[in-house]
Amino acid sequence: MEYVCRSTDEIEEYQRVSSCPSFANATFTGLSSGAGDDAQEDGTLSTETDKAPDFLVALRPHAAWEKTPVKLFCTVDGHPRPIVKWLEVLLRCTNILTCVVLVFSSVPHLTVIHHSKLEITMLDRFGVSFGTEGGSISLVCTMVVVPDLPNVPPLAQWYRDVLLFRLCLIYTVLLLCLLILYIPTLLPYSLPYSPDAAPSVAGAPGAPISIKAFDINSDYVLVAWKPPNTTNEAAITGYFVDKRESGSATWSQCNDSPVRICKYPVHGLKVGHAYHFRVRAVNSAGISRPSRESDKVTALDPAERERLQVIKLDGKHEVVIKDDDLEGYVTLPGEPTDMHASEIFKSYIVLSWKPPSPRGRAPLWYIIEKSVSGTGAWQRINTAVKLQSPRYPVFDLEAGKKYQFRVYSENLYGASEASKPTDPIEKVDEHGVPSAPGQVVATRNTKSSVFVQWDPPKHPNHLMGYYIDASLVGSKTWAPCNHKPYKHTRFVVHGLTPGETYVFRVQAVNVYGLSDESQESTPIAVEPALNHQRATTPSAPHGITMLSCDGASMIIAWNSPKHGGGSKINAYYVDKRDADSLAWKEVNSAPTKTRTYRVDGLTEGTFYEFKVQAGNLAGVGVPSAPSTPLKCEAWTSALPGPAYDLAFREVRGDSLVILWKAPVYTGASAVTGYIVEMAKKGHHYHPLNEEAIGHCYLQVTGLEAGAEYTFKVKAVNAEGVGKASQTSEPVVAKALPGTQEIQCGVDEDTGDIFLSFEACEISETSNFAWSKNYKEISDCPRVAIETKGKHSKLTFVNPDVSDLGAFSVHVTDTEGVSASHTLTEDALNTMLELSYNIRHPIVPLKHQLNYEVLEKGHVRFWLQCLKMSPAVTYRFIVNDKEVTSSDVGSHKISHDVNTGVIQMTVDHFSKASEATYTVQIHDGRAKNQSSLVLVGDVFKAALKEAEFQRSEHIRKQGPHFAEYLSYHVDDDCTVLLVCKVTNTFSRTCYCGYRYLFTSVNSTFFLQFSRKDQGHYKAKLSDDRGKDTSILSVGVVVTSLPLLFLSGSSASELVLQCTPEGIRLQCYMKYYTEEIRTAWLHKDSKISSSEKMRIAGTAEMAWMQIREPSEKEKGHYSIQIMDATKSHTRTFDLSGQDRGRVVGGLPDVVTIMEQKTLSLTCTVWGDPSPEVTWFKNENEVVSTEHAKITLEANKFASLTITAVTSEDSGKYSINVRNKYGGEFVEITVSVYKQGESPPEAKIGGRGATPAPLASKTPAQTPTPCQVGGIFHFNRQAQSSTAKVFEVISNSI
Repeated sequence: MEYVCRSTDEIEEYQRVSSCPSFANATFTGLSSGAGDDAQEDGTLSTETDKAPDFLVALRPHAAWEKTPVKLFCTVDGHPRPIVKWLEVLLRCTNILTCVVLVFSSVPHLTVIHHSKLEITMLDRFGVSFGTEGGSISLVCTMVVVPDLPNVPPLAQWYRDVLLFRLCLIYTVLLLCLLILYIPTLLPYSLPYSPDAAPSVAGAPGAPISIKAFDINSDYVLVAWKPPNTTNEAAITGYFVDKRESGSATWSQCNDSPVRICKYPVHGLKVGHAYHFRVRAVNSAGISRPSRESDKVTALDPAERERLQVIKLDGKHEVVIKDDDLEGYVTLPGEPTDMHASEIFKSYIVLSWKPPSPRGRAPLWYIIEKSVSGTGAWQRINTAVKLQSPRYPVFDLEAGKKYQFRVYSENLYGASEASKPTDPIEKVDEHGVPSAPGQVVATRNTKSSVFVQWDPPKHPNHLMGYYIDASLVGSKTWAPCNHKPYKHTRFVVHGLTPGETYVFRVQAVNVYGLSDESQESTPIAVEPALNHQRATTPSAPHGITMLSCDGASMIIAWNSPKHGGGSKINAYYVDKRDADSLAWKEVNSAPTKTRTYRVDGLTEGTFYEFKVQAGNLAGVGVPSAPSTPLKCEAWTSALPGPAYDLAFREVRGDSLVILWKAPVYTGASAVTGYIVEMAKKGHHYHPLNEEAIGHCYLQVTGLEAGAEYTFKVKAVNAEGVGKASQTSEPVVAKALPGTQEIQCGVDEDTGDIFLSFEACEISETSNFAWSKNYKEISDCPRVAIETKGKHSKLTFVNPDVSDLGAFSVHVTDTEGVSASHTLTEDALNTMLELSYNIRHPIVPLKHQLNYEVLEKGHVRFWLQCLKMSPAVTYRFIVNDKEVTSSDVGSHKISHDVNTGVIQMTVDHFSKASEATYTVQIHDGRAKNQSSLVLVGDVFKAALKEAEFQRSEHIRKQGPHFAEYLSYHVDDDCTVLLVCKVTNTFSRTCYCGYRYLFTSVNSTFFLQFSRKDQGHYKAKLSDDRGKDTSILSVGVVVTSLPLLFLSGSSASELVLQCTPEGIRLQCYMKYYTEEIRTAWLHKDSKISSSEKMRIAGTAEMAWMQIREPSEKEKGHYSIQIMDATKSHTRTFDLSGQDRGRVVGGLPDVVTIMEQKTLSLTCTVWGDPSPEVTWFKNENEVVSTEHAKITLEANKFASLTITAVTSEDSGKYSINVRNKYGGEFVEITVSVYKQGESPPEAKIGGRGATPAPLASKTPAQTPTPCQVGGIFHFNRQAQSSTAKVFEVISNSI
């Protein structure tokens, strides 16, 4: 017996070679479970040139009985002499002989097997399988063999595209008999579809396919492939071909520029080396992923074997000789013959010829010459390449010219005569892409597939096949239906969404690429054609169990088949037999539709076996496995019988719902409840409910995700707990990918209350089964069920409290797709209210009717709807009288659908306009109205505003103030008087103060005090009109903001060392002697004296302590009083060691560019102070250029490498701890190379104590200039206020 590991084509290829330079054989005697270890090597005839090892005659697998001898033969060839190793372990290695030896143990009492007695039934029929490139697909086939012979398993052979499939792994199977099922109609089949993986570049094409090598020679091979489908990507502009040597992982590109056709000649290969090839497609977006690599190709001369001859001597011995040995002693080779172009394209041509005869024994190569037709001038074209094979590609020919070629053969003795020149050859594409396919017709097939057929193109041009694309109607996106060219004009498109509508198109493919798209097919909805024609028979039922027995009959039950076959199961057939008999008898000639059946006519005390078959419109399916023997014995127990038909719904990661049916045998009393037991895999059963539940379902929670569980159910009556049901099938606590829950809502158009569910997966035969409280809903007038594709919707008809409960749905013929939703009374009432609003709609208003006064004194009445349609109608009613836009000069009515605004503008709003305003709106079935009562004080306010706006409009016709005179205080305590004018001309008069407004730098500063209070007036006038602005400014009015700013901006007290002693300072944004302040020492007020002098500047208040002694130690504070509260700042001079700079820093530093500046000082404080460096009052962050260090909390430094002019500025260091601190300033000047350093200004270092709450003291305010603004600053002279006209307080 033989286990065929090679295809028929491979065996014929090996057996075609009759020569046998090397022989290898292995003899195994007395085989045991494994193969023998002996190896034997025979001699081989030497050849004159190196040649890679090869098997000329393949080793054939054998199957033999144990303890019998087996002799294995094969023929190998190669130079130098190959090393032949016999291996027992199965390996997949290049040029290593492998052998599969199948050994069988003897089977007693079985000498002959009659094949006719074996009945084989396939239980599975494969559908279409979908995967992604780089992923995996599993196909599983189950078969039933009758009779069951455990020691004689059948051999299953897999086929792909009608060819025997060679598995990638080598399987060892112990076979006694080969049962090869060869009838195609009985074989299960699958159509795997693997779309391309995502491209590496967005928009790049898919990878080319079917890479093969042809015309293999010693240094040349022709690589061909099929183009990928391009649906939404840009057209392919060319291809790159890559190669790698076998055993190497490095790929090298063969062509420098993309080749436009699906063939490419690769030359320059090394003789005897094995290669793999791959191809990448190119378009405007980028390069595709590489194709799958080709099979291994060895660069060998194909004529080498043809030049071998086998001579038999005495019928026993064989001698292998070469044709070279029969030629005699030949030196110069003959000329090549039959020179022609085997491939002609615009990209290249391939020259081919026949080797010379005689050729001689010396190594041979070829020289090729070309000539432009008609010139007679010949030019060698392979000057740098020594050709060893009769093939050569030519790339660099000019378009539009015709060429002739000839070839010489040459060896070490010289060159032959030239061959006969070729006919004139021009580089052209002879055919081009095919024309577009003809009419495309799509017809219904199944629930998820469509049958597409089309007319072939009028100009096929060496057609390879077709690509079929599909698109949803209304979508511009096309999706490929097949991943490689399909050769026929009929195709079944699988994997479509049921209920959706598609259109299809077809493209023809040849070596030049893809044709134009065909016309689109007529749109077609994906629905089954004729279910009873497409349906298949159901699979076998399972789980046969006995529910009751009275001694003469049994009631049995079974579980429904896992696969319904595409139509509803409408029949079950039961067979029985005695347990000691092989003959089956039919129980019911008429089918039963239920999954329970009473079997009568039984003999008490006898054991029976049962099997069940299911039937549908397609016929009767395969029978179930026989049940366990069941004894016909009357049940007399007072306890109830077992529950049955256990099923699972809504399996999630931590919960599931188990369902069952009540027992048929109830015992001595009625069943009152059920106990459910559960067992995790590897654990014992335990009850889930302590008290019996009265319904036939239970939601189980608290499961462990991914764990496997089994369940049992026991019925309970008044006598006790009955017999347990059959153990359920194992279930894993894991939700299906993409599982969704039931959604409850109200239809926005109709107001219907509904439950909707979208399945994560369905099959062609799936149905949605809805249940209430886990009882299936069938023909119920209270609900309507609508299913489309993966969606199912249950709509309530006149819902009320009787519809409350748990609604669930499960999808048949899936892996348990199901979900549930509990409808509560509160949720129902909320949805009923929403439903009423939808069915009795109103126009929703975002804003009720309101009014606003416009610029010219017009009054606009308006409201805004949340949404409105273009068909909306409305009317305005004023005091029960409708007004329209036809009332010329008084009302303007309009609306905007986009914004939902309805408005009416009244141009002349007067005392007669006092009224009640109403708007009535109608939009389809929806309506609404809104009213505004505009009478009394509300109307007076509106009328006053309208008259004001009307007068303002008149005022603004001439020069006027856009903003009247006003004042405000900036953060730097500057008081500004501001006004803005507009609509002015050159003739506009500014009442003698014109320069205040025209000068760009006319900003004035004032240190505000009592003498600055008064009235300020500005006037504008010209022939169009005039305007006046008056501002009354009092010192109280302006000083309050300044006081608030002063007190709130006060910094903490800081300490500064002076030559006279120490000084406590408090910085603030604004300070004058008019601000009330008080200094305190140990809560005692301090008066200014020679010892303790109190004073201040424009930005600080300070107290100088001369020659401080021990008695001046203690707690100091300053109180700053404004109009509402006081602000206190404190400082403790009790002896704590504040942070300070001990020394080491200069006042001024001058340094040349590109030098390194190091500012280093010693800091002190207890606790250790924090050190912060600043440049121009901005904190310096440590970088490679400016590096900050602090060593031992004592030595602080700032090092700037390669200084530039940008590093010039004012630097400071701030040293502080919780008791205070100080900062020191240093001025750094950087001068360029070659310049004299600037003169440093010598002065003592000033150390200023730093406040605790901030890293730098408050910045001193500086004057600012703003054109067109009256600006008062505390640092300016008060006399500048004289430019204003001062009006007496009596005005």
